[in-house]
Amino acid sequence: MADFESGNPFPHDSDNDNNSSPPSLFRDDNPNAVITYAPERRFKLGYWSVMGLVVNRMIGSGIFITPGRVMQGTQSTGAAIVLWLAGAVYALAGTHVYIEYGLNVPRGIFNDVEQGVPRSGGDLNYLQYVYTHPAYCRETLLFFGCLFGISFIILGNMAGNAINFAIRILEAANVEVTNGAVRGIAVTASIFACFIHAFSRRGGIWLNNLLAVIKLCILVLIIFSAIIYSAGKFPKSETIDRGIVVGENLGAPKSFRNASSDANGYAQAFLAIVFAYSGFEQPNYVLGEIGRPHRKYPISMVTSVSLVCLLYLAVNISYMVVVPKSTQLNDISVAQSFFELTFGALSPTEKTGARIFSAFLAISSLGNIIVVTFTAARVKQEIAKEGMIPWPKFFAQNYDFSLGRVLRWARRTQATNRLLGMRWLAPENHSERTPVGTLLLHLVACTILLFATYGQQPRDAYYLLTSQTVYVINGCFGTLLAAGILYLRFTKKHNWRQKARKINPVLSVVSAAVYLIGNLFPIIVSWVKPSNALSKTLQWFVLPTVSWCVLAFAGLWWVGLVLVVKRTDRKTNTVFTVQKVPEFESDPPDGGPPVQVHETVYLSRVGRETLSSMGMTETADTEPAVLTWREANKSGTAGIL
Repeated sequence: MADFESGNPFPHDSDNDNNSSPPSLFRDDNPNAVITYAPERRFKLGYWSVMGLVVNRMIGSGIFITPGRVMQGTQSTGAAIVLWLAGAVYALAGTHVYIEYGLNVPRGIFNDVEQGVPRSGGDLNYLQYVYTHPAYCRETLLFFGCLFGISFIILGNMAGNAINFAIRILEAANVEVTNGAVRGIAVTASIFACFIHAFSRRGGIWLNNLLAVIKLCILVLIIFSAIIYSAGKFPKSETIDRGIVVGENLGAPKSFRNASSDANGYAQAFLAIVFAYSGFEQPNYVLGEIGRPHRKYPISMVTSVSLVCLLYLAVNISYMVVVPKSTQLNDISVAQSFFELTFGALSPTEKTGARIFSAFLAISSLGNIIVVTFTAARVKQEIAKEGMIPWPKFFAQNYDFSLGRVLRWARRTQATNRLLGMRWLAPENHSERTPVGTLLLHLVACTILLFATYGQQPRDAYYLLTSQTVYVINGCFGTLLAAGILYLRFTKKHNWRQKARKINPVLSVVSAAVYLIGNLFPIIVSWVKPSNALSKTLQWFVLPTVSWCVLAFAGLWWVGLVLVVKRTDRKTNTVFTVQKVPEFESDPPDGGPPVQVHETVYLSRVGRETLSSMGMTETADTEPAVLTWREANKSGTAGIL
């Protein structure tokens, strides 16, 4: 295990070093030091778990609710299918963009060779690698990192899906949907998700994988149900001619008839499709917890995204086989109409179809809540390590709140020790530190959003919250990431062709361009007033306006943070520093590429005289310097470039 020649992340602590003790900035006992460890090799995510993250996040409420929004925006079954196909291309292009970033950013020195070291944090790492200005000082408190970080803390949670889960649970139980009941169930679901991931990391992963399998089965059930329906095995409806429905919805001449000419309608439709396809970036959020990430991560990503894209197209064609166009245009929930015309026809007086649909949708929403809680907490942990939020050590540190701790306590007596003597219940199999601080932050942000939208009807609140997340996190920051790949490819500053030599340059540019256009289209066109509103209570401009307000708040947060830090600098004659000291090892051990197994982050105020004595120089213009990763490698402290 080594990240530089000696294998010691603190070279001044070597037994053979006669130098004086290291400056306080690099001491293990520094009260501002944040020490984190990657999971043990046996606890790391494998192929199925990585695929489970993608499947569970992508297959949510979107594939059940979005088709209705798409039909209302396009007014045409043919145009809707084309947009769904475009969404699949968008998702695959975005997958390539994230794989290219994930395998090559950030950079590290391992065995005297600079190479990509997979790291948790996703977009935060990539934005800070490409967009280094403006910043407080070099590699510290970068504007675009803070813009993403604060926006993600606000919107990167499960509030929208928690509301949808509550709605569908009540409908499946055939109980009246009230605002109070919805918010109560939503908060309860959010607390459960945070608790399970804090109490048992393995338990949360197992639950995530189970829900992913159930979701795949649901989509396969829909496809086979459409086949059985077209074969005439479900009871016939007196008002629907199945042959006419198929010809009208899927026939080439008729399917594009009376298509909308409203640009905003197409923008809202494609934004809804982006929401349905979103989620392929989830493994990037937890890359540091994937075993053999250079191999398992790209294979799992491509396989799972391709599978979901194929199922989405098949499911939408299944909807077209069963649900008439007129019903799709007048009913926001095409999927519910599908279940009513198939399973509901078996027992029309008991709302069987609608209740089955609601139950399936509740399962999908719960899966989304589970996976987002797991991955978003890791991203927020990386955000805290950058010093962007108050109490960074509390939020960045991992804590032992695990089932293993409870089992150790329970085994104190001989009787309970015999009772719990099963190997599976051994405490060491369930003792994993988890990001309790950011899980709490995640829950608080989610709860605030749930009650901030209390004045809206539950379905409108769900639409607003989920669309905002897609608009800001996927749309705006996805645009920056795609533009970043194009910048890296067409400039020589970063020597990206050599760094990403395993990535096909043509495919890289094409994927980035497609992903850029796919994200820019709904962002820009959403400002064009639609001829037909998609919501009866929300004005068309609410979504883009509130989304840009979130971005503006994040930008102002950075401005205020830098002003406060610089004011403190002048008063105390110190410099705020963020120093990361990682430790790498090969995975697999016999000469594999590097992975990070340990990291110490120092968030400190260091006197200017101390910086000078440590050989740190000015970084840019008049800004004071901190020890950068490149300088750290030269001085013997390995790190990320």
